[in-house]
This record gives sequence, C-alpha cells and structure tokens, in this order.
Amino acid sequence: MPNENRIDPRKGFVPRYLPWLLAIAAFCVYCLTLDHWVSLFNLATVARISGWDWKPQLLAPLTFLVTLPFHWLSASVVPIALNIFSAVCAALTLGLLARSVALLPQDRTEDQRKREKSDFSFLTIPSAWLPPVLAVVVCGLQLTFWEHATNFSGEMFDLLIFAFVIHSLLEYRLDEREGRLFLASLIYGAGMAENWAMVGFFPLYLVAIIWLRGIAIFDLRFITRMLLCGMAGLLVYLLLPLLVTLSDKVPVTFWEALKFNLAEAHEVLASIGKSIFNPAQYQQYVALVLAYLVPVLVMSIRWSATFGDNSRIGSGLASFFLHIVQAFFLMVFIWIAFDPQFSPRSLGSGVPLLTFYYLGALAIGYFTGYFLLIFGTEEILKRPPRKTPPLQKLNKPIVLCVWLLAAITVTGLIYRNTPLIRISNDDTLHQFAKLTEENLPHSGGYLLSDDPMRLFLIRSALAQDRRDNEYVPLDTSSLTAPSYHRFLHKHFPQKWPDLVSTNKAGSINPLGLMRFLAIISRTNDLYYLHPSFGYYFEVFYLEPHGLVYKMKTLPGDTLLPPQMDNNLISENENFWTRDAAPSLKKVEDAIAPPDPNAPLSTGEYLLMRLHVSRQANVKSATFVAGYYSRSLDYWGVQLQHADEFGRAATNFESAALFNPDNVVAQINLASNKKLEAGTPMTMDLSQVTLDQFGKYATWNEVLNANGPFDDPNYCFVYGANLVKDSYFRQSIGQFERVRELAPDYLPARLLLAEVYLMNHLPKNALAALRDPLENPARFSLNETNETSLNTFAAIAYFQETNSASGIKLIDTEIARHPDNNSVLATAAQIFIVRGLFTNAQAVVNHALKSRPDDPVWLYNKSVIAIHLKDYPLAIAILDHVLEIQTNNANALFNRALANLQSGRLDAAQTDYLRLQQSASNAPPIAYGLGEIARLKNETNDAVRYYQIYLSGVNTNSDEAKTIAARLKELKP
Repeated sequence: MPNENRIDPRKGFVPRYLPWLLAIAAFCVYCLTLDHWVSLFNLATVARISGWDWKPQLLAPLTFLVTLPFHWLSASVVPIALNIFSAVCAALTLGLLARSVALLPQDRTEDQRKREKSDFSFLTIPSAWLPPVLAVVVCGLQLTFWEHATNFSGEMFDLLIFAFVIHSLLEYRLDEREGRLFLASLIYGAGMAENWAMVGFFPLYLVAIIWLRGIAIFDLRFITRMLLCGMAGLLVYLLLPLLVTLSDKVPVTFWEALKFNLAEAHEVLASIGKSIFNPAQYQQYVALVLAYLVPVLVMSIRWSATFGDNSRIGSGLASFFLHIVQAFFLMVFIWIAFDPQFSPRSLGSGVPLLTFYYLGALAIGYFTGYFLLIFGTEEILKRPPRKTPPLQKLNKPIVLCVWLLAAITVTGLIYRNTPLIRISNDDTLHQFAKLTEENLPHSGGYLLSDDPMRLFLIRSALAQDRRDNEYVPLDTSSLTAPSYHRFLHKHFPQKWPDLVSTNKAGSINPLGLMRFLAIISRTNDLYYLHPSFGYYFEVFYLEPHGLVYKMKTLPGDTLLPPQMDNNLISENENFWTRDAAPSLKKVEDAIAPPDPNAPLSTGEYLLMRLHVSRQANVKSATFVAGYYSRSLDYWGVQLQHADEFGRAATNFESAALFNPDNVVAQINLASNKKLEAGTPMTMDLSQVTLDQFGKYATWNEVLNANGPFDDPNYCFVYGANLVKDSYFRQSIGQFERVRELAPDYLPARLLLAEVYLMNHLPKNALAALRDPLENPARFSLNETNETSLNTFAAIAYFQETNSASGIKLIDTEIARHPDNNSVLATAAQIFIVRGLFTNAQAVVNHALKSRPDDPVWLYNKSVIAIHLKDYPLAIAILDHVLEIQTNNANALFNRALANLQSGRLDAAQTDYLRLQQSASNAPPIAYGLGEIARLKNETNDAVRYYQIYLSGVNTNSDEAKTIAARLKELKP
C-alpha cells in the first residue's frame, strides 16, 4: 500500500488544473474549426441516427449507446450535434493525455533519480507544465486527430476509452486502489467489443497489469474479480445482436448477428497481420512498432546507471547512450506528427489509427520532461563537487533547444495543418447537395439512387431546408430486399404500400418492382440522382435537369428516348455554365495538383526538407468531383446526340479533368473529335477490352463510375452485354447509336432487328434491315449473315401479318441451303410458331428424307401432327422417338397428351404416371391426370390433381379459371 505520509503531488497545478484548462482550450479550437454539416466522416452515422438507414447497426455497441440521445433531435441538427460531441470527446481525451503525462514517473534512469526526489517521482520543476502542454498540442493539432475531433466518426470516442484505460493504470501506480483496475478492465472489455484496436492492444494491457501488480498478481481473488469485470464488459458484444433479433428488421438469428460482430475484428487484424510482411509497407510498420512498443518500454523500465560497468567512463557512456536514444525517439515522434510517408496516416488506408498518435504524444511528453529534468536542474548531492563538470556547460543550450523544438513544433503544426483543416471542413459537399436539391421541385415525388451515400447526402440537404417529407427516398440496391420494403412502408405508409408479407424472406422479383414504379409514375414524379442503367430502364428513360434526372416512360412505338428540344438543352446548359460554375471552379482548384515550378515559402521549404507534404486532404472534393465527372460525361453524350459537338467536347474535357480515371470521357472525347471533323467512324472491336479500363473489372463498374459511352465500338459491345443480361430494351439505344454513327456495320443492324422483334416492333426491325436488304453490296453479305438477314426480315413480315413476304424469304433460304440443318430447323420453328403447320410439315418431311431416324425432326413432325389433330400419326411417331431415346421427357409428355386427346385414357395415364416419377407436382402433369380422372368419373382423384395443378400456376389464366370451375362442380 502507498505510504499515507507522502504528499500527493496530484494536487498541484500541473496534474490537477492544467489538464482541464488544456481540454477547454482544445474544445474552443475545435468549435472554431468545426464542420457544421455532414461530411464523409459522419454521413453514415447521421443517416443511422436520423432513421434513414434501414440496415441495423451490428458494430460499435458503445457508440450506439452514447449516441442514443441524438435520435431525439431533428435530422437538420444531428450533424452538428454529432460533430460537437466528437469535439467534446477529443477535448476530454487531451485532458486525460495531459493528466497522464503529468503522472508519468521521472525516475527511470539514474540521472533522473538524482534530480527528482519528489514523492511518486513526479516532475516538479518550474517548467513541468511544458511536457503536458506540448503533448496535447502535438496530438490535438495533428491533422488526423484534428479531422476526427471536428467530424464525428466514432473514432474519437474509441480513443477516449483507450486514454481512460491508460490514465487508470497511471493513477493506480500512485494510490494502488484496486477499484481503478477493476473499472479499467470493465471499460477495456467493453472497448474490445467497440473497437478492433483494443483487441490488438490486449497483450500489452495484460503486461501492464502484471508489471503494476508485481508478485501480487497471483492473488486469486484479484484475478477472479478482474476476469469478471472484463467479461462483464465483453457482454456488450451481445447488445446489438440481441437488439437486431428483437427488432425483426432483418431476418437474421442472434448467433448470425453475433458471428458477424466477432468476425469484424478478426478480419481487420488478420489483414493487418498479412500486410506487415509486405516489403513495400515494411518501413511504415516499423514506425508503428516504434509508436506501439518502444515508448512504453522506455517509460516503464528503471534503467541501470552503468549496465554492468561501474567505472565513471562506463556510467557516462550509459547516460550518453540513453540521452541519444531518448532524443531520437523525441524527434521521431514529433516528425511522425507531421505525417511523413511512413506515418500512421499514410499507412492507415482509411483507418485513422489514432491510438498510435496518442501513444506518440504520450512519449513526446515523457521525453520532453526527461530533457528538461536532466539538463534543466542540478543533481541533488550531499556535498557539492569541487569543480563543474565540462558537460554541464551544455545544459542551458540543450534546455534552450528543447524549448525551441517545442515552439517550432507548435508553430509548424499550426502553419501546416490549419489551412488543411479548413479545406477538409469546407462546404464542398454542401454546395453539391444544394445544387442537386435546387433542381428537385417542391411538388415532391420519389427519389431513386443506386448509391446510398448520395441518397443520404441529398436527404441531409432536404432536411436542412425542412423538405425531408416531400420525397420518398429509394435505395435501388436494396429494393429487392423484403425488409427494406417493410422499412419504407413504416416510414411512408401513405406513399409506399405494404408490398410484401410479414414472412417474406427471399428476394423480390425485379419485374414486379418495374411494374409498381410504372404505376406510381402515372401520378407521381420519379427522379434519379445520377445517370444509371439496369432493369428499371427497361421501362423508363432519364430526362436530365442539372444533377437530377426525371424518369419518364419509354415510348412504346420506338423504345427510344425522344430527342431533346431546345428548351431542355438551354436549361441544362444554363445549369452547367452558370449555376454550377462556382462549385465546379472550387472543386477544380481543390483537386488540381500543386504547381511544381511555384516558388516555395520558407515554411514550405522546411516541410519539403523533412519529407512532409502540405498537400490538402481533398477527399470531399475528390468525392464530389467523381459525381460531377459522371454527370458531365452523361450530359456530353446527350449534347453529342443532338449534334452539339463543341459543347459536348467541353463537357467531356471537364469530366476527364474532374476524374483523370474517367476512361469513358476520354474515349468519348476522341470520338467527338472525329465526329466534329466529319471523319467516318470505323468499327474495330479488338480495341474494346476490359483491360484498358484499369481498375474497373466489369462494364457495370466502368459505367457506374464514369457515365455512358458514345463511341460506336463501345456502344456495340455494351449493347451486346445488355442483351446477354436480358436488358433488351436498353440495348436498342446502343445499337441505334451504332447504326447512326457506323451505318454500314451489319452486326448492329441484325442485333437491333432481333431485339425489335422480341418487343414485337416489326416496322422498326424492317427499318433497321431495309438498307442491307436493298443494298447488299454495302454490307459485304456472306452465306451466314445473309441467312440471318432474311430470317429476321421474314419474322418481321410475319409479325406484320404479311405472311406471303415472310414465306417467300424462308422458301428462298431453304432453296439456297436445302441441306443446312440449322436453316431447316429455323424455318420449321418459324412456321410452327406462326401456325403455318402445312408449311412446317413440308420442311420437316424435306429434312427427314436425308435423316429419317433423326429424333429431333421426328419430334417436330409429331408436334405438327398434334397441332393438325392427327393423333394416331403423332402417337406412332412418338413411339418411334421413345424407342430411340427412352428418356425423352418431352416426347413422353406429348404422347400422353396425344393419347388423352384421342381418348386413349389408360395409355395417357400410364405416360403421365411415368412422368410423375421425376416431376411429381408439375402442373401440366397434374392437369392431365386430373382430366383423365374426370373423364373416368374418378371424382376424388380429379379433385386432388386439380388442386395440385392450381397450387402451381397463375390462377388468373383462362385455363386455370376453367379448372377452378370444374373443381367447384366436382366438390360436393
């Protein structure tokens, strides 16, 4: 136990009052530089607290608890309230830092012990206030710390927990009150549930406890209570999984939620562990290891004065070595605070690593106190020395150097970081959101976005202007989730109906969503927040209005967006050249690289010599620049479609300027130059590869980040990808653009005709095929593409009910390729689909002459026979097919149908029962068995089979209605 007669130095000014003064001063600084709106740091948390995020919180339970009161605030004040809370956490953290520096023992070396004789070995010299002040200033003005102090991210609250634990350990060293350790263990356990960094520091925490307790660590009662406290803190892990399960927001079990919670820390620590062995990052991790382990070791070990050598030379060398080591650490940690290339800021990859900066500041405070004590005071000796040692002449210069170093460090941090924090906390995001919001009419409607962050950003702007109830925000990436629909219905019950049942768990069919949006668009305005593509645009097209895009239904006769009129062009040009110009100029200046030829000031020169960059953190500007780039590229494409080549080029250039990685804008600009010069566009698909897109792995990623293409090669390949993804209507726009820019490119016309035919627009298909039909020499027709051309033209004629022209083209192809199985098969299929069974029969018979036992052609002949109601012939043919292919289910089903239609009920039943063995509840089989049972007057079996049939089909079909009526008659 501590000696009760000791004077507690914690009551002095430096440990007792100075931390509070520094905390208040820091809070004032952070309030003056506070970000007053949402930022990239706090946007996700603002959305969660404002009730905009439908997904439950599964991480950071302590942050969840401390931010609960913010849920009562209006959405318009949540951002600044959270940022002020972060500033409070930062100020308290710095207060604990100052207190901790003041509590550090200055008796680790023999030289310190000779000079500081106060109780508990506190620093009691007149300049004892400098180490905590310097530590607080270095930590508080470090750029990453400053950013998180003025923007809520949760990281500052986590650091406060870390600082409290360190403070508790230092306090325990003085008063040995076990309650401090129990509370520290409780907080540490909860901190491990809150922050993965606490998991990584856990071994160090255990070592510290053992170090402080010494032999008393083996007290079983103490160990038990420490474990219980730590485990009690860890119980916080269970809070969020339990709340998620009880809230029923998403269909996850308690254990699934808990597993996700626990896996997060493991994954982060594992990824960091792997990257340690990456040679490219080795030097950076050395810096972190220094900030993690070495200061703790230096401040914890009581170093020997001689290291085994008792001579005066040995003692002097040991002292000199310790001076050099600690001077090195002091300089390194001050240097790290300026963020050189190996600092935690550079290594963090988005993780702030504030705990390392905090440990570095703690070390700076200790080492500063060390030099002030060693070289600023004289040894306390029983008898004075006969003469002054020569090295003592350096004491005053060294102390002066410490003061100068402190002054230079503080001045340098203020000089470097003050402009950067102003840029980091500027209103770039706010200006972008306001520009977007201003183009949303007050009439309200529905607001769609593929990007939840952009949706949250615009909702923040609407909330600030008290317009948050005008629009129903729709995160399109979540619309297939039933839980999201329940969330929308809960918050907008009048505008979003209850579309899913309470027990619906699987994904929602996008086709149903398209139909629903089409219905609500009849009476409501729908706006997209950015250019997009996907299944919604099988029904809609986008009409640009600045940074928002009104969704309009595609014209049914063309499936193409109409040409823009002059009013729409003028409106958008005015927006980009007048309304958005100040914001665009500000973003352009922010992301512009520094001029390497510009003269450097003295401060900039010194920073450069220290390998410290003063380049601003332009995350917000870069973030917004990407949004602008995508929209500018889209608007450039629209202008180019309207033959406004000069204006289009300006937009493509701006898009590439705002996002140098916008490969789409660069491709469009090259295409623009050819179009403006009147140079014919050539088709060379070999140049269109994903490899040229760099970091983008898929077409979707390219378009999501950059905007649409307007080069015929890329339009064609993208259109083909849309066809592959079943986005047929959207592919029409791409192929039509190819047809316009490269009119002699036949593959685009063929695909265009095919897609038009799929949408039953034969006139449009024939328009696409007319040129190659009338001028075949222009298109270098060969055997293959001429057959495709005539086939598509024939189908178009059939859809136009011009059967004579269609038959003529098909007969022409058969005459040209009488032995081509593919041509014959296509012809037979076309005739069967069009109900021209006599023509189809002629094609089948022609094919069977050369291949009489071909099961495919025999099967086709049986299908025609069934359509012509020649059931005996169909049965005979299918018997032969089943002899060749005994497991041909289609042939067996058709034979069952033919037997049923011809009244051979027993034979039909045998076939249906055989089919039932592999597809027991298939509706067509149940239908056939039900009909057989009805005709045999087996009422119970008929009822059973009809019920099976109705359970698996759309009950609104005519056939289902007929069966339902029969079932009603059969039931007693």
